[in-house]
Amino acid sequence: MAAVESKQVDPSAIERELMALWTAKSGPDGKAAMRACLLNLLVFAPDVSAGERARQVMADVLNRYPARAVLMIADREARASSLEAGVTLNCELRAGGGEEVCGEQVTLTAKGPAILDLPGTVLPLLLPDVPVFLWWQAGNPFSHPIFDHLVRAVDRVIVDSLTFAEPLASLANVAQALANERFPAAIVDLGWSRLSPWRVLTAQIFDPPTIRSHLAQLERARITYAEGSPMLAWLFGGWLASRLGWKPTHQAPGLMRFEGGQTIEFSPAPAGEVDPGYFLGLHLLTRDGAAFEVARLPHACAATRLAVGDLKTERVVPMHYETLTEWLGRELNRLSRTPLFEAAVRLLAQTRRAPAAPQGPM
Repeated sequence: MAAVESKQVDPSAIERELMALWTAKSGPDGKAAMRACLLNLLVFAPDVSAGERARQVMADVLNRYPARAVLMIADREARASSLEAGVTLNCELRAGGGEEVCGEQVTLTAKGPAILDLPGTVLPLLLPDVPVFLWWQAGNPFSHPIFDHLVRAVDRVIVDSLTFAEPLASLANVAQALANERFPAAIVDLGWSRLSPWRVLTAQIFDPPTIRSHLAQLERARITYAEGSPMLAWLFGGWLASRLGWKPTHQAPGLMRFEGGQTIEFSPAPAGEVDPGYFLGLHLLTRDGAAFEVARLPHACAATRLAVGDLKTERVVPMHYETLTEWLGRELNRLSRTPLFEAAVRLLAQTRRAPAAPQGPM
């Protein structure tokens, strides 16, 4: 992707400066680059370092999805209040030497109290007739003072639960928003996207009709995750229990109990080369002694194992571990709600409200 050099501008003159960039892109024959906009992408970064990470991801994403993108960087450490703006065109030549296609990026750096001025600057920049996505790059958006102002104009909110500083409280906020019929946007979680290949592998174990009957006999599950945030493990457990129709009765740190006597245990393990909080494996046991396993292996591989009576099998498959750019890009491809994610969150919220599990062995 070729980017026109970023130009620092007065925040009140962003539209005029963007038009000037488009005019400057005209060639000597007067032919301008193709202006493309599939969507509006708002990105909120809670600090300067998060803003730099978001900037790198956005450059890759805009290569695939020409858009008007607005990156909001909150510099909370600054004492003086100010709002700085920069504009850029991100351009890409079409395959085969075709036309140059460009999207727009606006970067707003708000210092100190000026953070509260971001919605008033950002919302007038939204282009009509294309969807609006808000990627809250890190942390819990529901507790931030500008979120309510931004979300009124948004079709889809993308959060990242792996970055929640207070997972339980933040999870409750997500559940409340999902249950609120007046909440204006669909909500999705990049943590949920990270779990996609592991959900698929788990479901595939039970594809054969001779194995599927064991689903009704499942009694114990242990989900292992790399030490750090338990959010991905919780989401996976919520998905598993909601798909199996389990009803939560008790909860304790690292353990959920359900009406039929089933349990899910959450077990942290040393992260090694895996990012903290990432999924490491799943072990399932049935009432009649059958066992099923999904395990992360080195060198981008995964294994599924089953032991049913005298039958013991192992299947090793390659895994494509997607990047943040790919996870985000997938979520920009759709506007609809994500029912399986919402069901998992609802179950986790019910579990949080359940009484504490009694002390004693599982």
